[in-house]
Amino acid sequence: MQRSLSVLLPVKNVQATLDQAVHEILEVVADSSEQFELLIIDDGSTDATSEVAHELRRHYPQIRVVRHGVARGREAAIRTGLERSRGEVVMLRDDERGFSLLERPQATKPAVTSRPSRPNYLSRLKNFALDE
Repeated sequence: MQRSLSVLLPVKNVQATLDQAVHEILEVVADSSEQFELLIIDDGSTDATSEVAHELRRHYPQIRVVRHGVARGREAAIRTGLERSRGEVVMLRDDERGFSLLERPQATKPAVTSRPSRPNYLSRLKNFALDE
């Protein structure tokens, strides 16, 4: 039995690079799991990030988009992602830390694990996909 995966992508003002980032994530995740979602959390972007995210959602049913009307900060975007995610396993992808596994918080603050290197991330994703 395969576990479901949520990948959180907190973003702000990334209209020019969002498409590429999403395609890179989908390429890796789709090869590893059939049950996944990519949750894009737009933290009050003032450019066309939200429009790009919604266009991507139209093309990929695995994508969900959440938008903060005003910027609340990275931690609030992560917290929103954790609250809205549906997967049994949650991973965070952001520019500051790369990929990290997240634990569902007991309190209101998300617990972010230390940043694994990309090869470690791929190994964990493989283990997830094979249910090891």
